Amino acid sequence: MYAIEKELKILRQFISPKHIEGLKRWKCYSEDEILAAEKRLHVKLPFPIRDIYRHMADLLVTSGYLRPLELLHWEGKYLGFFVAPGEGDIIGIKKGTASGDLYAWEENDPKDMAWEYEDELADACEAGDEEGKRKAVAAYQKYWKKRNIPLIHVPLNIHKLEHEPRFNHAPDAYGLFLVIHAIREWEEMTWREHADDRTCLFSVFFPGEFSEEHFQKIADRIKDDFKSLSDHPELTSLGDFPLQMAYVHKNQDALLILGQEPVCFMLLTKTAAGSDLLEKVQEQTGLAFHVGF
Repeated sequence: MYAIEKELKILRQFISPKHIEGLKRWKCYSEDEILAAEKRLHVKLPFPIRDIYRHMADLLVTSGYLRPLELLHWEGKYLGFFVAPGEGDIIGIKKGTASGDLYAWEENDPKDMAWEYEDELADACEAGDEEGKRKAVAAYQKYWKKRNIPLIHVPLNIHKLEHEPRFNHAPDAYGLFLVIHAIREWEEMTWREHADDRTCLFSVFFPGEFSEEHFQKIADRIKDDFKSLSDHPELTSLGDFPLQMAYVHKNQDALLILGQEPVCFMLLTKTAAGSDLLEKVQEQTGLAFHVGF
């Protein structure tokens, strides 16, 4: 299991300023806050999870894919911090098992009371109400402490994540997948509001009949200018598929993200994409890039 601070710092550079206002409700956490949470929970969080709380908590909590640090709690022997996109399953670790293992489960909250406290915390954060935040967190933790008193209480439909590639089952790769997914999701949701913004461009979709060999040729061509986001390529690997989830330009001026449904590229730049860069990327990928879909 790897720390992912370096990768997160690169990705952070490509969160557009136009999204910052929407992320202000939540914050990234300090080392002291993480240490306090670990002391409360009597556990050392996996390195990549600590990195995410320090560098990407605002993005992932706002996107609904990360539980606020204040709300981390044990549910039986399980500690969840991620929320799976689309499914709502809780993703986390099991007490007493290898730190690189992830488990998924359904939260055992038949009365749906926890959501009320989560909403109260979100409202208090938006209003800057520190007392309201403390009350919401205290009520939430008290609720789960009471739920955990019966020794028979366990989450529902628990299963260990084991499928390859790595982003399906490991905290480091899964965390990077969620961040990349969230960045892409924010751009896809807002491009119509920023149609003149040329810091985010989308390629045309790949035709469905393209072969694996075709994608391998693209991977070979772009490597002159783009490298894998991580020095550990397995963290952004899509298994047998030749292309990676994300590439960073050799000068770190651009980020190339592969979308899986539908298959197309998203090109993010810190300033409006210059014609030289755009022409080179279009030549290497064989795809036209433009604003929106």
